[in-house]
Amino acid sequence: MKRRDFSKNLALTTSAMVFPYLSLAQGKAIRIIVPFSAGSGSDDGARFYADQLSRTIKRAVIVENKPGASGLLAVKEVIGQPADGNTILLGSNSLISVNPVMVKNLGYDPFKQLLPLHGLAISSPAVLTGNESGINSFSDLTTRYKNSQSPISIGNYSEGYRLVGEWLSQVLNIQSIPVPYKGGAAMVTDVIGNRLDIGLNDITGVAPLEKSKKIKILAITGKDRDHLLPHIPTMRELGYMEMESYVWSAFSMKMGTPRSVMEDLATAISESQKTKEAKDYQGARAGKFLDKKLEALGLFQRAEYERFRKVAEKAKINPA
Repeated sequence: MKRRDFSKNLALTTSAMVFPYLSLAQGKAIRIIVPFSAGSGSDDGARFYADQLSRTIKRAVIVENKPGASGLLAVKEVIGQPADGNTILLGSNSLISVNPVMVKNLGYDPFKQLLPLHGLAISSPAVLTGNESGINSFSDLTTRYKNSQSPISIGNYSEGYRLVGEWLSQVLNIQSIPVPYKGGAAMVTDVIGNRLDIGLNDITGVAPLEKSKKIKILAITGKDRDHLLPHIPTMRELGYMEMESYVWSAFSMKMGTPRSVMEDLATAISESQKTKEAKDYQGARAGKFLDKKLEALGLFQRAEYERFRKVAEKAKINPA
């Protein structure tokens, strides 16, 4: 080997040891586009990971909020930028797996225009009811409603939760009527006031109410119990093996982003999740890290889409 080639290879090797993310070594600030308003839980998570990622890759990472149009504005911002690795979408089950099922003329195709980068967090919807509802188990539900002329009312505040409600009525084999709300707080208020039979909400938002005995949580829909409420069973534990649903968030990038950039960013996010700060952050919330990246994350997202597509098909729900 020539001295010049040896010196060049040594320099590259040394650089990689000092800074392992060579494809991210220089450039303008990385933007994380958030389809929710500032101050929301998703925005808080995006800002936390922006700070963690910035420390890991030694580059500025900023958060920009583009709420509205069921996430379309945020997605359009990302796919309208060059595929150079400088723009990241904070995606979710709604944007990637629910909207393609429920929204007609969506305006984007998450499986053709976006690439899965890395998961952030995953938790379970909770099935809740009021203390005065007289419902203490799913046996109570089926006994009351299986042969009733009156359908069970199931509150939701998003298309995703509407589908979970339809799925719930399918596995319980009872008739239901979806009751939409603009937000989870109003829905939970009606559950507490016994104006709804059942409500569906992310477990983080209702765990304090369950602990203070203001509501009852019959089950959660994930595969495993949650560390915030370890005494609450899963639907699978109760015998409803086909009922498995999640709330999750993950980063995506524009289709065509260089593989080297995707791999370096995914590795950097994985390293960020290993820090004490990240473990403490997630530990204070329901669920756990969604520790999937790249192709594995893509397979998970596609499977989530297929679950909801089948539920909508069985319920004869057409995109609107």
